[in-house]
Amino acid sequence: MDVKRVCIIGAGVSGLVSIKTCLEEELEPVCFERDQELGGVWIWRDEIDTGKGSALYDSVVTNSSKEMMCFSDFPFPDATPPYLPGKAVIKYYQDYAEHFKLRPHIRFNSEITWVAQNYDYEETGRWRVTVRSDGGETDHVFDAVICATGFFRVPSQPVYPGEEEFEGSIIHSNEYRGNGDYQSKRVVVVGGSHSAGDIAVDTSLVAKQVYLSMRGGTLLIRRVGPLGYPHDMFANRRINFLLPERYRQRKASKNNGTLDTLGLISERGVFRSSAMVNDVIESRIICGKVQTRPSLDHFTRKGVVFTDGTEVEADALVYATGYKMKIPFMDRSVVQDNLKDLELFKHVFPPRLSHPSCAFIGYTCTRGAHAPLSEMQSRWVTRVFKGICRLPSMEHMLDDVRIVKQSSFERYGKHTILFQPLPYTDDLAARIGVLPTFSGLIFRDPVLAFHVIFSAAVPYMHRLLGPHAWKGARAACLRSLSVNREATRTRKVQKIGRGNGLLSIRLAALLIAIFAIALLLKSI
Repeated sequence: MDVKRVCIIGAGVSGLVSIKTCLEEELEPVCFERDQELGGVWIWRDEIDTGKGSALYDSVVTNSSKEMMCFSDFPFPDATPPYLPGKAVIKYYQDYAEHFKLRPHIRFNSEITWVAQNYDYEETGRWRVTVRSDGGETDHVFDAVICATGFFRVPSQPVYPGEEEFEGSIIHSNEYRGNGDYQSKRVVVVGGSHSAGDIAVDTSLVAKQVYLSMRGGTLLIRRVGPLGYPHDMFANRRINFLLPERYRQRKASKNNGTLDTLGLISERGVFRSSAMVNDVIESRIICGKVQTRPSLDHFTRKGVVFTDGTEVEADALVYATGYKMKIPFMDRSVVQDNLKDLELFKHVFPPRLSHPSCAFIGYTCTRGAHAPLSEMQSRWVTRVFKGICRLPSMEHMLDDVRIVKQSSFERYGKHTILFQPLPYTDDLAARIGVLPTFSGLIFRDPVLAFHVIFSAAVPYMHRLLGPHAWKGARAACLRSLSVNREATRTRKVQKIGRGNGLLSIRLAALLIAIFAIALLLKSI
């Protein structure tokens, strides 16, 4: 299999980084984007078009901080706030495309209608791609295909008895743009993850009453962590995943009493349920503007009845219930359209194909930043295309898919592609030779070795060594925590006392390091 020309479907986050990694490996990417602009889910649309996947709403704020969600060789400007309003994110991706000269490789207003193996696929691994643009369809042949349309494409909306009789409005969060239509109304929001929390809070600012209906509760995560730094920079450290899960569960469960009192607590326990990043939902509940309720049971003409038998009147309902796995332009023999049957090795490669010339980037619901994960997937994929990295046997890949699916089902009680960024991204990094290790750095660069294990696992760490290393990676790693102050500490005050919060964190981590060294050297 000789790969040169690569078709990339979609110019969202996963598509952009796929173009860039193809160029790094001296491949020829051609990206087809059905919209007239790049950015995918981060494009603001005033119009409602459920056919274009997930959409922004006024109040959305990133769930991951800038140092955790940036690409590995393109930091945000220092003055960027740690968490960004949704409408500001698109500029970062536009700047990324401009910096790495990605736009010339994108064909806008071009929709993929079908992708199939070319007549000579068994010999060459090539694919035939049908593209609709300018009112007509044309066929193109490519050596390989990257599908980068992502998971947030087709809204998933449940149906409850009596819905057709309900006199209020019903929409999916995909159609939500702001709270302007909910003034003085009684609103039911269905869902237990990020969008559900955002919309419940946003509508509660103007609504008469908001009811948040959750099937099994949620794990509430606040954006602000110790000493005002981003929470995710402490949650996503490699040392955390070298510790027993019981310890991490106990630490994450310290707020369970509060969540139980507010009706948010998950019935499945920590790390076994959906998560909600939200800083305001607690205050809206404690002041009565939002009430938590169990699952919907059925509609009435004037409202809804929940599974506990309680009934409320409602004027509007918003389903924040996620998206379906749907890739309409590919045969089900290549990629399945439901999570129960889905087979993707490492969430990327269909394991039953005779040639590894088709890959899926960004088809995950990771509990963390999506962009760096998609970047690591695409870096691995392009090296597989080049023949530098090789996939294991079909039997090995199918066994791995089965084990991962079974483990996920046992953890969450349903078929899902939700998982932690670590150690997944490190596994891919090791496959392409860009994983920094404590043992590999301790004698050459002990300060950096300390950061790799005990500081946030920022994307820059996968540019420290190996193919396509970035010379600015070390400096970016060392200042990844302190750089957040550039945007937040805009009021300069005289120090009170002699304490230094950041230094205290580092000293505490150093003490942990002393006790963990033996464990690390044994396990790395």
